[in-house]
Amino acid sequence: MTASFPFSTVAHLEYPAGRSASDLNSLREGIALVPPESLFFHITRVSVRHPRARDLPPNDFANWAASALQEPEIAERLAFAGAQPLLNLEELRASLLRILEEASSRKRAETAPQGASFHFISARSVKAGLGLTAEEPEQVVPLWPRIDFASAFYHLVEARILGPAEDDLVAWLRSRGAAKLAESAETLTMGGMPLMRLHREIGARWRRSLIPSRLLRRTEEPDAARRQEARAVVARFAGRLRRPKGPSE
Repeated sequence: MTASFPFSTVAHLEYPAGRSASDLNSLREGIALVPPESLFFHITRVSVRHPRARDLPPNDFANWAASALQEPEIAERLAFAGAQPLLNLEELRASLLRILEEASSRKRAETAPQGASFHFISARSVKAGLGLTAEEPEQVVPLWPRIDFASAFYHLVEARILGPAEDDLVAWLRSRGAAKLAESAETLTMGGMPLMRLHREIGARWRRSLIPSRLLRRTEEPDAARRQEARAVVARFAGRLRRPKGPSE
């Protein structure tokens, strides 16, 4: 891991993965053969497409099974299997295949209406630096409000699953001894919440986690420094009281 952590944002270039599905059997075949990036696009990247949602919609496979094939039970199982954003993609692939194999063995194959086939998509990430770098773990906390949703997703989820490892923010925090900050981010990310809420919750939890260390540093400061800071606070407050009110106040 690098000594510092430069933040980046990403844009995703989408392109056809070369496969389509019209029923559960062809969906199973496609899931078995497409590259991991395609599974990531259809399942994990749903949160990027709906960053401000109150609750994340199901993944693309579950949505298609529910709408095109009218299979709500299978759709629910597919949605549940893809609800863990940090799950290894090959483990996720195996879970999806088990669900579809069981469904195919006990159900007559339903075919999607004409024009409603499922088309597998893949995506390539193009990274761009934000010009924001944390030299120490605690510096991540004040920088976090300036990190956009795409950057948060990239450093918390995408880099963890697809790499590169040096862009995994949780791993960097852990390597620099900031276990509490790393654990907070990882635990919240595993919850599978929309990006806007995830971004907000992580920032709030990080700020709270730093309060004890800040208080400790304050108690270790010389008395003269604390008195000077107190005088500055009182002076600012007195200045507000003396400020003349305008005609509209």
